[in-house]
Amino acid sequence: MRMELELQTDNFTVIPYNHQYYLASAIYNKIHSANPKYAEKLHNYQKFKFFTFSLLQIRRRVIRKEGIETIDGKAYLYISSPKNEFIENFVEGLLEDGELRVGKINFYVKRAKILPIPKKFNILKTISPIYLKTVIPTEDNKLKTYDLLPNSSKFYENLKNNLKKKYEAFYNEKCSLDFEFEVLKYKPKRMKLKENVYCRCSEMVFKVWGDYELIKFGYECGFGEKNSLGFGMVVNIDK
Repeated sequence: MRMELELQTDNFTVIPYNHQYYLASAIYNKIHSANPKYAEKLHNYQKFKFFTFSLLQIRRRVIRKEGIETIDGKAYLYISSPKNEFIENFVEGLLEDGELRVGKINFYVKRAKILPIPKKFNILKTISPIYLKTVIPTEDNKLKTYDLLPNSSKFYENLKNNLKKKYEAFYNEKCSLDFEFEVLKYKPKRMKLKENVYCRCSEMVFKVWGDYELIKFGYECGFGEKNSLGFGMVVNIDK
């Protein structure tokens, strides 16, 4: 299930480039307000939380050094999960006051709607960057983590394996499905995860083909890692 929120704040508000952490906190707060037990269970999941969300999509904007200035105060947020329970609890929390506080910025929810899932997938575009990593032993037999970009063959292997592992964890069965993808273009990004912690990730346009159900699962819960921190959300741009 996927939903679109149309948000409103003051005209000419400047939104920080690195706002994913604040969005994640706002989403958790709404879920906790509606259903504390479910929020605690979601927070305690060790590996996969099975949801993702976009960066704030600002259509009328000016790029500033300190962030993105929204001319008319409008922003759009997309949230997606294969778990209807997640979306339902989030919506229930939203209905309490109709507000979403992202860091120091207060947004009012003007409109919320459920979006249909595409019946086919061909070309996908990220609306939050894809993050993947690998662990490589060093010369002194220690392990070092490296962020992956599409210029590494490991990126392609890990993206496919990650999605299959999430599928198996969600359905509690072996994944016999498969898919392939081709990166048409990408732009490396450096994003802030939390204070003094950054990662390298990729904004991408990529072509996909293979088993529809597996690609649909990635569309709903996100491609790559750290989906619940706002990574790996895509839109279907092939009509």
